[in-house]
Amino acid sequence: MPDSRRLCRIVLLAVVGVLIAGVVGADDKPVAKVNGEIITEAVLLDELMARHGYAVLETMIEALAIRQQAEARGVSATPEEIEARYQRLKSEIVARKSSRQLTDAQAFAMWLAQRDLNPRTFRQEVELQILLEAMVKDEVKVTEQEVAHYYETNAKQLERAEMVKVSHITVTTEEEAQRIRQQILDRTITFEEAAREYSIDPYGRENGGLLPWMGRGELPNAAWEPIREQAFKLKLDGEISAVFQTPMGWDILRREGYQKGGTPPFEDIQEELTAQLYRFRLARTAREMRSAIIKMAKVERFIEFSSTGEEIGVAEEAAAGN
Repeated sequence: MPDSRRLCRIVLLAVVGVLIAGVVGADDKPVAKVNGEIITEAVLLDELMARHGYAVLETMIEALAIRQQAEARGVSATPEEIEARYQRLKSEIVARKSSRQLTDAQAFAMWLAQRDLNPRTFRQEVELQILLEAMVKDEVKVTEQEVAHYYETNAKQLERAEMVKVSHITVTTEEEAQRIRQQILDRTITFEEAAREYSIDPYGRENGGLLPWMGRGELPNAAWEPIREQAFKLKLDGEISAVFQTPMGWDILRREGYQKGGTPPFEDIQEELTAQLYRFRLARTAREMRSAIIKMAKVERFIEFSSTGEEIGVAEEAAAGN
């Protein structure tokens, strides 16, 4: 993904750029009134251009140059490809959320906000990334020998903690939990349906009760210790636990996955490591291509701004220092 400075400019493109486009040819049409005094479209445009015009234009130039190069090479990104990548990245972001007090939607919104993004600007960057990767993918190679060498030299870093992943349903009484568990075993209702309909955990209902991976180390909240204890007793994926009590109520678990501790054998993770190295090299080569495209582009600018790129860079460095 792009660095913070590029993300800042991307969001300016979508947010401020749309506003600027909307007032091209602006006149004295009022856009607001404060204590009887009018702010016009022309004044708004002037202010937008003064504050953000340079950054928006530079972002537009970069995006256009990338799209031009992609078109020249016969490369494109379909709406389906963009949406699929967008949803995959969104799922990965949500899976890393640190607090169960956030819903998936809240966690994604916070991630975007921390990077001065919104769904539209994030999707635009996804499109550009797909185009860049498509232009360089044939240049990226990963050999089996390279993967083996990486495994040998990073064995310690490849160690994994023993972890388990479960879904859970929490209700207020043991009787209700027993009834729901039997319905799940009888297949009159799915575990996901039961979680959405009955669970009193508001942060687990929307995704069928699915919880993040948990290890044998300390949990952020001791109230979750009974859940972890029961989770590690389950031996097979899909296995349903007995009903048990927690500080939150009465729980039912279903095991979704298990990861053995230690460094996995090379054969078990060779494919995964190959994919990781390929993605790393692909992203690096795509960044190099992005820089090369901008450097080679013949750009003529016909407007001057009160804020220059140098001034924006200084401001961004100062903000990062704070």
